[in-house]
Amino acid sequence: MRLQLFAQLALGLAIALTVSAMPNQPSNAQSTTFYCGTSNGVAATIARTPRGNLPVIRWSSDYFSGSGWNQQRRCQEVSSRFQSYYDNGTLKYITTGRMNKQSVVCVASRKGGDCTGLLFTLKPGSAPDRTLSRLLNYRALAAGGSLNESAGERLYIDMKEFMNTAPVAGESSDKPVSESSGSLLWDSK
Repeated sequence: MRLQLFAQLALGLAIALTVSAMPNQPSNAQSTTFYCGTSNGVAATIARTPRGNLPVIRWSSDYFSGSGWNQQRRCQEVSSRFQSYYDNGTLKYITTGRMNKQSVVCVASRKGGDCTGLLFTLKPGSAPDRTLSRLLNYRALAAGGSLNESAGERLYIDMKEFMNTAPVAGESSDKPVSESSGSLLWDSK
C-alpha cells in the first residue's frame, strides 16, 4: 500500500515538474489574424489584434477586375498573404519594389532590404511610395514617428509599430482626413 502511494506521489510530482518546465506558449489572445472583411461597405483586409480590429486596406479599385482580380478576390488573396507572412515571421516591413517589371507592395525582412514576398501589384502609373504612405493609415504612422521619407529612399513601414499604434476600428485620430484620401485606411484605387 505504501509503495503504491509512493508511486502515485512520484508520478504526480513528475507531471507537475514537467508542466512547469514547459516553455510558455503565446496564447491565441495575443496573436494577430488577417482576414477579408468589410469596412464602410467595401471589401477590406483587416487585422484582428489583441487591441481590436485594425482595417488595413480597403479594396475599392476595379482596375484589375478585367483580369479576374475583382475587389473581393484581391481582398481574400492579399489577406491570406498577410497572414502567411505574419505566421512565418517575415511580415517585418512593408515597402515597394518591382517584380516581373511591375510596381508592387511587398514585405522586406529589414529596413533597406529588398522585397522578400509579394503582397500585391500596383496599377501602372501609380507612385509606389506615395501609395504605400497612404496604404497603412498614414495618420497613425506619422503620429507614431515611423513614417520617415527621405528623397531618393524607398519607404519602409515597420509593421510591429504600425500594429501597435494605428487606430483600431471605432477609434479616431486627432487629424480628420477626407474619405478621398483614406479616412481610416488606404483605398486601393
